[in-house]
Amino acid sequence: MNERPLITVSEVRNNFIKSYILIFTLVAMIIGLGYIIGYLVGDPKYGILLSLIACGVIIPVQLLTAKFFILKMTKGHELDMSNPKHRRLKSIVEGLSISAGLYKTPDIYTTPSKVPNAFAGGMSENSAFIGVTEGLLNMMDDKELTGVIAHEISHIVHRDVMLTQLAVALVSVILYLSFILSRISLYMRRGSNRKSSGNAGLIILAMLIFAILIRPLAQLIANLIMLAISRKREYAADAYAVRLCGYNDGLASALSKLGGISRLEKDDIDSLGGDSMKALYIHFGNVKSLFSTHPPIDDRVRRLRIMY
Repeated sequence: MNERPLITVSEVRNNFIKSYILIFTLVAMIIGLGYIIGYLVGDPKYGILLSLIACGVIIPVQLLTAKFFILKMTKGHELDMSNPKHRRLKSIVEGLSISAGLYKTPDIYTTPSKVPNAFAGGMSENSAFIGVTEGLLNMMDDKELTGVIAHEISHIVHRDVMLTQLAVALVSVILYLSFILSRISLYMRRGSNRKSSGNAGLIILAMLIFAILIRPLAQLIANLIMLAISRKREYAADAYAVRLCGYNDGLASALSKLGGISRLEKDDIDSLGGDSMKALYIHFGNVKSLFSTHPPIDDRVRRLRIMY
């Protein structure tokens, strides 16, 4: 009996549950930090209010400017319709957008990187966009390019990018509150030293150590959960791309070609916008580790080959 694909409706639903757990964990950390700040200044309500204000300012700013910074980092630019490869790309994106039921075709950008790759961005269908490197346009035939674009459109349909950008914004709030907590703790620590207050000084010292440790800890927790979710979402995006195209060989062949790139050099990573962009791309070097943003490409291809 042939092994069947492991991506099911229940697995996709489990990914959403894990996503909610990630967001809940980060929000709980923000509220906890706000409470501690308020406790140190004598009013926990003040600290919680501060955390809410930080969320109300930092999160919208980051979400609204995400597209600008992504395109700036990747040197993305609009299509040149005099270029036949760009016309081919636009035609594929428009056709798949209709097939996926999107009411608006995502904005399309190309980046000058010679590394074959693609990514999707945007908080909603209305703000969605797709970026494709010149290297990908040069490497892939029509079927392969269609498979890659279908994969990116599936990320838009499943709101995967929205989750990533929201989690990054929440981590930014945590880092901001951690900085405030460390400054308050340091200031109070100096004051307690002058007053030689033993118990109070120990408590404040503990808060200072906590403030210093919470920043890397928050980033580590968020990154590990996000990476685990990202790996599963790649499988789901691959499966949805097959449904969208009606065949599996396009994406499977494209991933096989990308799998030949075992490790990206620093210049290659820089041309793609840096390490901070790795979770957005369809492939970022075939390196297996706890911190991999993608599952092994051989496994992805194997799963695709046993789909219809």
